[in-house]
Amino acid sequence: MAHDVFISHSTNNRSVANAVCAALERDGIRCWIAPRDVMPGRPYSGEITRAIQQSRAFVLIFSEHSNNSEQVLREVQLAANSRLHIIQFRIDPVVPSDDLEYYLSGPHWLDAVTPPLENHIEQLQTSVKALLALPDAEEKGKAEPVAARRPARSEPIGEPRPTGPAAVATPSPVAVNSPNVWKWVALAAVAITIVGGAALFLTFGPARSKPATTIAPVSSITPAPQTLSAVQPTLNAETPPVTPSSMAAPPTNTTKIVSDAEAERYAKAFYHEMERGDVSKAASYLDETIDYYSFGPKDKAFVTEQMRQFVNALSLRSFTVGDVKVQDSPKPMTSTLVFDVRYSARDVLGNSGTGHTRVEWDVVKRADGLKIVRSNWMTYPDPSPSR
Repeated sequence: MAHDVFISHSTNNRSVANAVCAALERDGIRCWIAPRDVMPGRPYSGEITRAIQQSRAFVLIFSEHSNNSEQVLREVQLAANSRLHIIQFRIDPVVPSDDLEYYLSGPHWLDAVTPPLENHIEQLQTSVKALLALPDAEEKGKAEPVAARRPARSEPIGEPRPTGPAAVATPSPVAVNSPNVWKWVALAAVAITIVGGAALFLTFGPARSKPATTIAPVSSITPAPQTLSAVQPTLNAETPPVTPSSMAAPPTNTTKIVSDAEAERYAKAFYHEMERGDVSKAASYLDETIDYYSFGPKDKAFVTEQMRQFVNALSLRSFTVGDVKVQDSPKPMTSTLVFDVRYSARDVLGNSGTGHTRVEWDVVKRADGLKIVRSNWMTYPDPSPSR
């Protein structure tokens, strides 16, 4: 049977995995979960491999048990090699093992440690919907081995995709009930990744008819306004493959190419242009190729078009940039900017949301000034008022 999402879990967390599966399937998202979907009489390993390769997203129920599971590790490796969107649904406050860290330091994660679990499952539903509504063009390049990708500290790299509206494909079946709304969600999710708040727009999904039970990165966002949890993405320039030993190597770049004061002016200027909707000026801060999130290298023209869609989708938006700190980067002639952005926005349907995003950019100095080549962040939406 065709499916959208593979759910990976330890047998010790089967009850949580089943609850997640049931919630996603209520939203029309087709899930594959063991042992339910293993065909009787067929080798278990082959069933798992085929199921992962035929999926579009991979949800990991991350816990102390799955952190030490060899089976889960193999499934994560297969998902990474198949270039799936990997979402960690963390139910235990544990640090990934060295082996898992290699694959999980970049992809989305949702914190589901604090009760009630039902609130976080709802956030997961919203995030998965948004991922599945993204252009199908993002699915290209799945077969490329993980060894050809960038370091584990970054998001998985994809191949460059076509630019402009042509890259927006028909939404997946899960979006059929509200095609127009989820079109905006998908477009804004892609656009906001460049702004450093991918979960922001997802905060403004369509109001739900059922009672909400309360994800964080347009990094993540409860009903009326919906609060989505951050799906944490990254923007990174192409770098050679990294082994665990090389990941621990100290930075080789010891010279900052920009001062803290200059970096702060730069970040504030970028968000000012996004706030007033001047996409052309905002795009001038981007390098010719932007490598971000799990989408891989993107042409500047493509990203600019997505930013334009984002501006059109949010009728009101406000960004306040906090103190910007400049850190050394392991890449030569590159500096890392780290700062918080406070946001407030309202979409075209009247839904509003607020929160803050922790942003990390890598910038390089070109002949015409600083350019963003990588962006990573985590978004923390403000709690919705109880109803």
